[in-house]
Order: sequence, then structure tokens, then C-alpha cells
Amino acid sequence: MSDTRPRSIGLALWRFFSGYGLATSLLVLLGVLTWLATLEMVDAGLLATLNKYFHWTEPFVIPEINGKSLLIPLPGGYWVCALLLVNMVLGGLVRARKGWKTIGVLISHFAIIFMVAAGGVAQWLEKRGVMFLIEGEQADYAVSLTDPAIEVFELKDGKVSDRVWVAAPADLRGIAEHDSRLIRFGDLPFQLRISDWQENAIVRKGPNGYELSPRPLDPQAELHAPGCMAAVVPDGGEAGDPFVLVVPPVQSGFETIPPKTIEVDGRTFGVRLVKETIPVPYTVKLKDAVAEYFPNSGRPKSFTSDIIKSTQESAVDVKISMNEPLRSGGFTFFQRTMSSGPPAPGQPEFSGFEVVSNPADRWPEWSLYLVTAGLLIHFIMKLVLHLGGGSRKAKVP
Repeated sequence: MSDTRPRSIGLALWRFFSGYGLATSLLVLLGVLTWLATLEMVDAGLLATLNKYFHWTEPFVIPEINGKSLLIPLPGGYWVCALLLVNMVLGGLVRARKGWKTIGVLISHFAIIFMVAAGGVAQWLEKRGVMFLIEGEQADYAVSLTDPAIEVFELKDGKVSDRVWVAAPADLRGIAEHDSRLIRFGDLPFQLRISDWQENAIVRKGPNGYELSPRPLDPQAELHAPGCMAAVVPDGGEAGDPFVLVVPPVQSGFETIPPKTIEVDGRTFGVRLVKETIPVPYTVKLKDAVAEYFPNSGRPKSFTSDIIKSTQESAVDVKISMNEPLRSGGFTFFQRTMSSGPPAPGQPEFSGFEVVSNPADRWPEWSLYLVTAGLLIHFIMKLVLHLGGGSRKAKVP
């Protein structure tokens, strides 16, 4: 009796997680989540909606349509996809019948699993930023559209040292407005206590010095100016007075705000909050930016950028256009924008690239090829078996 019951429970769990019923339910749930996210995106914006419905930090979602909560908690899209991945591995590969007659179906199942896995890889490893260049300028880094980071660097004789300590976006994610978090910066003799985190903030002068005030969230999250209060906590000492860290609003025209200078153990450090810097393994120089506009309007027809991609070993000319990105060194450069309208005579053009680092960038494309190949193989085999069966029946006297 004691041996049979665990086996029956295990068999029931196996059948549940590998069954068609679970697969159908998960696919329907994904469809509902996508529909609700599309409706909510109109008011909340694309990035905020994606983070709410499909980020791994959100196990449950409460939809809001037209400012009204539906009060129906639904599983987060990331975890629905994760369970679907388990279901497809168990049911579509392990449990499925195997043989030469099902090789096409198995290839298609594997391709779909590959496609779902691509979303998980992108969720964890993708970095996305922008690089703006005026003709003649060059750069070897992009700046994140949305993810903030804290940079700490040492100042010696008024000069910035080469080494920079960074608290990455993952270190800052999830800090609530009324929470605090201690962040260690490698071998530095102090930590920073981060508190009063605001996704979009502005600095105001109050009776007790500079204060942080929240600003309304913008549907275009890339316009947000994150901010927080920070305090130095020396090793073995007490926390100092809090100070403000904030990213300057996009409309201000400033890339960064002057860093806060702190003294710890006789050493001087600068601290600042910025949008994350994404290093690129080569230098991009903008030679020529060509924008075509529809007649008598500032509406763009096409954008094309001629660049020089340089490494220590070589330099090559590359053309990037709206439908022809550059893929090299694990990064993809998409033509994002150019000057707003035709430039004045004699004024240089600028070009903006969306820079994406995603190891799974081409996985969905490859998976579609595999799905097509698998279904084609299955169709041809079924057709051959059908025709062969018909021929044998015709020969029977």
C-alpha cells in the first residue's frame, strides 16, 4: 500500500504536467493575458505593461482597464510561459511517440520549445539602449533607455580614476518607495543605503535641503527620470546624512548631473545615478546620415546611415537603414531616428540607433524555419504513406 500510493501520485503529476489539458489551458491563458495587456497598454504605456504582465518578478497580475481594476488575479505571463515550456518538453518530446513516422512532429515540437526558450533568454540577458551620433562623431557604447545604474569612481588630485564601480539595474530592481537597501561596491570601504526610490522624480529645494518629489509616470517610460535618496555607510561606522541621486529629465538637455562627492577613510569618491552604459566591442563612426521626407512635410520616408565600424584590427564601411540593421559582435544596430525634419542648410544631420544585445536575437527566426521544415516533412511522409496505401489496395484482386 505504501509503495503504490507514491507511484500513483507521481503518475498523476506526470500526466498533469505533460497533458494536453494543461497545454490548452495555458495557451488560452496566454491569449487572455495578451488581450488584456494590449488594452491596458493604451493608458499605461508599452514598457510598463510588458513589465507588469510578462516580467519574471510578477508572479500574479491584476488587470486594470480604463483605470478600473478587474480584481481578478491572473498568473504572470512569464510563469505561464515557463510552465508551458515544461509541459511541451514532457508532453511534446519525452511522452510523445518516437519513430521515423513522427520525426516531423518532433522537429516542430522542438522548434516551438526553442521559440519559448528564446523569450526567457531575452528576459534575463537582453540589454537595450540608444546611441546618438552627429555626422563625424564616434562612440563605443550605448545608453539604456530605461534601466538606471549607480556609478562610483575615485577622485585623485581632482582627476577621475580609470576604474568605475557600478550597481547594475538588477541590484536596484524591486526597491519600493518606502524600503531601503544596502549596496556593496566590490572592495570599496563603504556601502550605500538606497531609499525613497522613485521611478520618475524631480529635485526640489525644501526647508531641510534638497528633496525628491515624485512625478507622474509617463506612458513612454524612456522619458522617466529615476531618483532616490542615498547615504554612505562606512565599514564599521554609522550611516551619514542622506543625499539626492537623480537622473536628469530628458527634456532638460543634460546627460548627467554633477556627481555627489563623498569622503571615506581619507579617499574621495564621486557618486551619480545614470542610465546604464552598455559597452559595444567596436567603435561606430557616423559618416553620413541621409533622410528622405515626403514632399511638403516633415514626415520621414526613409532613414539611412553610412557608418565606419572599427576594431583594433580593421575598419569597414557599413550601411544601416530602416529595414537593414547591422548585426555584429553580439549586438544589433537598428535605425531608430534622425533629425526631426529636414535640417537647415549647412547643419549636420544626426542619427539615432537602437542598440540591442540579445543572445537569442535570431532564435525565433530559426525556430520558424524548423517548424516549417518539421511540418513539411510530416506532410510529405503522410502523403507518401497515403499514396502507398492506395496503391497496395488497388493491387488486391
